[in-house]
Amino acid sequence: VDLDQNEAVLNSWRSLSMFYEAFVGMASSIWTLHKLSHAFDPAVEIFQVERGVEFSMVYMDDVTKRLTWPNKGSAKVGFTVFPGFRIGKVVIQSQVYVSSVSLTE
Repeated sequence: VDLDQNEAVLNSWRSLSMFYEAFVGMASSIWTLHKLSHAFDPAVEIFQVERGVEFSMVYMDDVTKRLTWPNKGSAKVGFTVFPGFRIGKVVIQSQVYVSSVSLTE
């Protein structure tokens, strides 16, 4: 058994554990919010933005903060970082990563 190779594997798992802990914390928060949403009247709706959808300031917040408004281009969503919520007429924005901004004239 190569001890150096084993040590490298163990170190890679240690670095992944930070990501794993953050992911589990986020998933736990979303699950808790989902369960609490059934207690609200009007009902809480959870929405997720799909990849490639055009960015909307009303429903989305760009976590990269790369966009400056007014923008002459059209930004596309790369992936959803945190889902959005709608409680009656109130919208809590979905946090998204914007992957591309194409300029239009």
